[in-house]
Amino acid sequence: MDSTSNVGRRQAFAARDRFPPAEKVATAPVGVNAESKGPKTLVKKTTPGTPKDKPPGSPAAPHFNFYHDEPLFGLDIGYTSMKVMQLAPTRDRPKVVGYGVSNFYPMSLIQNGEIVNFKGLAKYLHELFEDGLIGSISTRRVACSIPTSHTFSRPMKLPPMEKDELAEAVHLEAEQYIPVPAEKLYLDYDILRSDEEGTDLLVVATPKNIIDSYMKFLELVGLEPVAMEPTMNATARLFGLADPSHAQPSVLVDFGSIAVDLAVFDKTIFVNSTVNGGSDTLTTLIAQQLGISVQQAFGIKSKYGISYSEKLGSIMNAAQPILDNLIRETRKIIRYYDERTSKEQKITQIITTGGGATLSGLSEFLSRQLNLPTRMLDPWHKIDFGELGPPTELAKSMYITVAGEAILNPKELFA
Repeated sequence: MDSTSNVGRRQAFAARDRFPPAEKVATAPVGVNAESKGPKTLVKKTTPGTPKDKPPGSPAAPHFNFYHDEPLFGLDIGYTSMKVMQLAPTRDRPKVVGYGVSNFYPMSLIQNGEIVNFKGLAKYLHELFEDGLIGSISTRRVACSIPTSHTFSRPMKLPPMEKDELAEAVHLEAEQYIPVPAEKLYLDYDILRSDEEGTDLLVVATPKNIIDSYMKFLELVGLEPVAMEPTMNATARLFGLADPSHAQPSVLVDFGSIAVDLAVFDKTIFVNSTVNGGSDTLTTLIAQQLGISVQQAFGIKSKYGISYSEKLGSIMNAAQPILDNLIRETRKIIRYYDERTSKEQKITQIITTGGGATLSGLSEFLSRQLNLPTRMLDPWHKIDFGELGPPTELAKSMYITVAGEAILNPKELFA
């Protein structure tokens, strides 16, 4: 596996001097492990103490002891809440050691994907660890998600060339389609296939200010980041582990609170996109449409959704802008996939996740509009909650991303 300018690499080296014992930071899992049949994680291939992979202008990497078998926990920092989960490997299926969700916090703490109020967000995480955990979290090592809506992910095909030429070629090619100056991005790539015909890669780029803010926050709360990746990649990992149909090309739809993330998954994240407006946005639109309070609108949305009812007309009038954009963008990424793959490869299904995926009638609506079978991702038969007990049926969907982080194998990071 080859990478360049790994996402957050500069922060990783700097952070190591500030919270020992520190760990290698891995980034943007985007490939597929042929043995595990799930997404693998792009990691820096540096041996401790060797500076050859350091970014330009960085000091040589100091020596550190890496504990490959030490546990980690997943952290999903959402727009309005944080989720945590730690799993322990067992012979049959991973067992939950602890999990929980924070109280809702103001969206002003995170702006355009960047954490701007560090102490304010830290307060909510502290409260979660103090009072919101079911079970316990036994480690400071964390795999953290970053918002897919603020990352750029695209497949890339390059002509045959030497490996040491790939990095520059990827950067030059990426500049053609990423609408952010290269000097403001951390860019990573994974080689999916390489032969005499050329090299297929998946490229992921993230604005530096977002990664920098996450690293600063994790340092502030005393955590040791070992991996960062887009939320959709964590979802794809869980899909690859727990869903028997993961080998089929699929559209993943993560219906969040203020945005809907989309991705085509075909052994890896092929392309992703984001639609503005999510579950909370829908609640606000229903309140405006019906002239009622947000609390009343939430009750109506939860009870009726977009299923057939006496409220359907009013709810659909409110929901139409979000749903129209969702259908339009889904068709766009399906067309993007179809134009770049063989005629034999066709998307066969839509898989929904996220808190908004519980909206009554959503799966049926997507199936009708896109002519593809649609269902919610249900991975929980592959995870053992034991004596802790699982979340409620309505709450399960919001733990998808953090569970995808939590199942990351520490050995995978340092392979």
